[in-house]
This record gives sequence, structure tokens and C-alpha cells, in this order.
Amino acid sequence: MKKIEKILIKFNKCPLCRHSKIIRASKPYKNRYSDQISQLLKISEDSLLEKTKNVKCKNCGLIYKTRWFKKKFYKKVLDELAPVHPRGWDTNSKRFSKNGLRKEFGYYLKEVYKSNSFSNKNLRASQRKLSSIVDSIITKSSKQRKFKKNFLKKIGNNDVNFIQANQNKISKLLNKPERFKRFKNFSDEPMFDYINKHVKDLNYYGEVGCPLWGMLKIAKKSGCKTKFIKGDKYYFWNNKCKKNKKTCCSAISKNVNFTYKDLESFNGEKLDFLGIFNYFDHLTDPSKYIKKLLPITKSLGFIFEINNKDGKGVPVQHFTGWSKKTMLYIARKYNMKVDSNFRDIRKSGNEFFLLH
Repeated sequence: MKKIEKILIKFNKCPLCRHSKIIRASKPYKNRYSDQISQLLKISEDSLLEKTKNVKCKNCGLIYKTRWFKKKFYKKVLDELAPVHPRGWDTNSKRFSKNGLRKEFGYYLKEVYKSNSFSNKNLRASQRKLSSIVDSIITKSSKQRKFKKNFLKKIGNNDVNFIQANQNKISKLLNKPERFKRFKNFSDEPMFDYINKHVKDLNYYGEVGCPLWGMLKIAKKSGCKTKFIKGDKYYFWNNKCKKNKKTCCSAISKNVNFTYKDLESFNGEKLDFLGIFNYFDHLTDPSKYIKKLLPITKSLGFIFEINNKDGKGVPVQHFTGWSKKTMLYIARKYNMKVDSNFRDIRKSGNEFFLLH
């Protein structure tokens, strides 16, 4: 347990409003990152989650961790345990297909039969990959939704007999990926139209974080000038995020032709809109970052994972969790308006906030 203390940093005040009064928030839920990080540190997953517990600021409502990873350790996690941003690359992958699903079934069953324990790390990884495809399948009736939900439960419980008996049935449902789920992510024309409707004269569109899972292509197709801003080199995927020797930026279609820049290199330029999609929750000083963003854009669009959904708290790989109360705090502080009425995204477990 001494090893984990060396790689954690303490936060005695809210990283957004600097107040110190807090209440306990939901415990981080178990996932790929808690699994792999606990193995790296050679401690139990439960011990890791207890050490990185969530609290909620009484003043602004921000959920944050009283102890979280030092930047060099977090960079090591990204570089060694998860060098490729999985959800970003899956937007452009061929995994969501009948052939991709068939392969994942094969990998999963192989791990089940060669494993002596359902706690085997390779089996757990295979479970997650198979579940990610099934979870993204569009269902058109309550009967299909019930079947899909049950199928995901059976994967989690390793009910091999059920999975084998219903493999073809779930495969027949697979067509296009569901909006805002893993293989579609945030590349969504109705959401872009919503932004275009509420942001006056949307001609210059930007994003920060991951260029693969947003709306850069849609913005370019709509006639916008586009710009991508790379994320923090310690707390987000960066130069090692490659597939087949291609970086995420080079994987974007050439006709997007966006500019790849640091935040500090705008030199008086001003965006009409900047999208910050599931990126802000990685940063340890969001207050400082907001101050850097406001001079370079007229409006901001945030996407966050909905916290406390089904009792799940902010996961271990995220430092903060955001809500409408927190966004209203920012809006009041900087004399802006908050719009959170784009409800289509909520079904996926995410929420969209437009500040303008």
C-alpha cells in the first residue's frame, strides 16, 4: 500500500471554485483502468477505488477526487497500459460489423475455455470488447431492448450456454451503431445542427481532446473553417496514440484539412465554437484551463459522462465529474448562458452543455 501513496497527490480544496466544504459522492466504478492500474500497483481493485474516492463540492457541485494520480504516473498509464485511445479509434474501426462481432465471440469463447478462473485478465478484456459491440446495437422494440440488456448481463456473468445459444440472434440485430455509443461517439449531425442554431454565425469550428470522435468532418462539410487543439500531454492521449503507424490526426480524412495547434498559439484568432468532449474530466486544474479557453472562442460545448447514473460514481481515470449546477456556476462567473436542452445524448449516459 505504500507504493500507491507515492503516486498520489492530495487535493484539499475544490479545483474549480477553491472551496473546502465537501460531501461524500458515489464510489468510482470498476472498469478497464481500475483493473489494469491495480495490477500495475499490485493492490486490490477495491483498495485502489477507496484511495481515489469521490467527493462533491458543496459550493459549485463539482465532483472530484481528494487524491488522484501525479502527472508522471498518469502519463505512464496512458503510454504503457492504454497507449491507444480505444473509443476514439473505434469510431473509424471495422469492429462494429457482423464479422467483427463474430471475431469477438471467438476471442471471448477461446478465453473462457482456456481460463481456469473467470477473474483472468484476458477474459475480462475480452468481455469488455464483446460488450462494447453489443451495447452499440440499435434496438427497435421493447422486446429487443430487453433481449439486448439481458445479453449484456449474461456476458458479465459469463453465461456461456446462453451466449452460444443466442449468438446468431444478437448478430441479426446488428446494423448501424447507436448514436453517441462507442462506434458512433459524438459525430452527430443533429447535434451539430443544434449548435449551429444556437451559436450565431458558426463559421469557425474547433475541438480539443480527441479528433476522431467529434464533429470536425461534419463542420468541414458544412463549410466551416476547422481547428483541432491537442490535449494535455500528461493527462490525455498524445504522441503514442497510433494505429498502423498513423496518428489520430493523420487518420482523419484529408478533406477535413484542420489546423493542429497548441492552445497558446492562437495569436488573436477567435473560434465561433469550441467542442470539449469527454476531455475536461481529465484535467486537475479546470479553473485555469477555462480562463485560457474563453479568450479564443465565443462559445463552448462540453460533453460529460452523467455521474451517479445507476449508482456509478466518477471512474478512476477521470479526476472530475460535472453537472448542470457546476456549469451554472461557471456561467454566472463569466457572465454566460447555459443550454442543456439537447436531450438526445442522455440515453448514452452523457450530457451536453452549451455555454454562450
